[in-house]
Amino acid sequence: MPSNTITVDKCSPHIGAEIGGVDLTGPLGDTEVKEIHSALNEFGVVFFRDQKMTPEDQDRFVRYFGEPHVHVGGKSTASKPVDGYPALRKQHFDKNSPRISGEAWHTDQSCAEIPPKYSVLYQEIIPPDGGGDTMFLSAAKAYDELSPGMKDYLKGKTATHTADAAFDASVTKVNKETHLVAEHPVVTKHPENGREILYVNPYFTRHINDIPEDESRHILEFLYQHQQRPNWTMRFNWTDHTVACWDNRAVQHYAIWDYWPHERKGYRMFVGGTERPASP
Repeated sequence: MPSNTITVDKCSPHIGAEIGGVDLTGPLGDTEVKEIHSALNEFGVVFFRDQKMTPEDQDRFVRYFGEPHVHVGGKSTASKPVDGYPALRKQHFDKNSPRISGEAWHTDQSCAEIPPKYSVLYQEIIPPDGGGDTMFLSAAKAYDELSPGMKDYLKGKTATHTADAAFDASVTKVNKETHLVAEHPVVTKHPENGREILYVNPYFTRHINDIPEDESRHILEFLYQHQQRPNWTMRFNWTDHTVACWDNRAVQHYAIWDYWPHERKGYRMFVGGTERPASP
C-alpha cells in the first residue's frame, strides 16, 4: 500500500499506474524508493507528471534501482548520448527527423545477453496538438491468457534475438562485430514477482530455435497478435515534464509517430540488468 504522501492510481486493469506525491528532482527516501519498486513489480510501468528533471536528476533516479546501462546500439543516429552522461540518450524528434526510435512493439535491448532491467524516459517537450503517445502491453498477462496447450508447446523453447533489423543500417556492421545476438527462453520467469512472461517481440526476435523456419514464423506471428490484443494494453498520453519507468522483463512498448512536423523532446536511460532472462 502507498504511504500517506505517495498516491498510486491504476491506468488500466492489467498494466500501468500514475504515481503522485513524489519529487524526482531531489533525493528520494528509502520508503519512496521501495514503494516505486513495489509499484513497478505490480503494474509493470509507472508514470510521474510535472517533473522538471535535469540529467543529474535522471541519473540519480536510475541509480536507486541499479547501475546505468549504456545503449548497445551506441552509434545509432536516432538518438545520441548526452555529454557527461554516456548512458543518457537524447530522443529529440522534429520535422527533420528521418525516423524515430521504437516505432514497433518491443522490449528494450532484448538482443543483449543481459538486457536492461528498467527504462526511464523523461519527456520534456510534447507536441502542441497532442500526439506522441506511447503504448504499453503486459507480456505477463498475455502469457496468462494463452491456452494450456500453447503453454505446453512453448515450454523449454528458446528464441534468437538480434539487433540487425532494429537499429540503423549504418550500425548493422557494428552490431555483428560486437555480437549483438542473444538466445533467450520464449517464456521467462520474473525474478522478483515470479510471474511468467511471454518474452518475444517483433523488433528483436528473429526465430524460435530448433523448429522449422515456417513453423517458427507462424507461431511468432500468432504470439505477437496475441500479445498486442487491447485487453492487456494501455496507451499513455504524455504531458510536458512527465517521466515513465517500465520493467523490460515484463512489458513491451510502442512509440507512436503521429506528430510530424512538430517536436517531441525527451531523454532515456536504462537501468542495467544483473542476470539473463531465465525459464520458469
